[in-house]
Amino acid sequence: MTYADIVVDATPSPTVRQTLEVAAEFAEAYGGSLSVAAFAWPRASTLNEALLGNAGGSALQALAFGEVLESTQAIHGEVFADRQVVTDWCSGISDPNLILNEHLLTADLAILGASASGQFARVDATALAAHSGAPVLQIGSRRPRVPFRQVLVAWKDSREARRSVHEALPLLRRAERVVVLGVGDEVRSERLAQVADHLARHQVAATHLHLSKGGAGACAQILQHAETEGCDLLVSGAYSRPRYSERVFGGVTRELVQGLPIAWLLAH
Repeated sequence: MTYADIVVDATPSPTVRQTLEVAAEFAEAYGGSLSVAAFAWPRASTLNEALLGNAGGSALQALAFGEVLESTQAIHGEVFADRQVVTDWCSGISDPNLILNEHLLTADLAILGASASGQFARVDATALAAHSGAPVLQIGSRRPRVPFRQVLVAWKDSREARRSVHEALPLLRRAERVVVLGVGDEVRSERLAQVADHLARHQVAATHLHLSKGGAGACAQILQHAETEGCDLLVSGAYSRPRYSERVFGGVTRELVQGLPIAWLLAH
């Protein structure tokens, strides 16, 4: 299994250069061609203001968006100028969530930049994974090392967890250390050992660890373990309630997901 076709979200943001640099390093390390999609769309509040405003104001906003997209394309050119990476570019004024869903119909993976506030709508990683069926690599607030060396697999007995592990196999095979972690009574230590054995048959050397659930909750324990052990990638399923009120291990709010310091590969 490889990532032959990778879609990169280049929505204009303060972190877009880092996103493109990490995507380039990812393609160099793991292979694959990059389809970079830069689409500007106002956040909900800004859109409401535009709809309530006059036509002239909307035209000026479209002009401003076009200028920002041109600047983003210039950054794209700078990042890939001296790299031997196959990449193509597309851009426009549209909702990036819709555009990326369409692109992922014929792609293997999406790479999203670290969440950042700004005037433009951001791509929702968990909703994108659920809608598209493709795995999503969300870059954390701390720039990752590529290839990923220390990987934490957050496991619970679910199809989403199984799917995420298999989607992550190209990354797990290259890692120096892989730990399969389970928390609380939702998963047995024996199951974690079975997952590690299954990974071994896929040429992944993994250990396993089971933690009793503490007062802070399973998610907080997982993230704390990742930080303590110096992990640079978290692999887990993406779980969703109606209206995509996302949660991971029954407890992560969307705000916490957006604030993850490390990279996160998720699949639904």
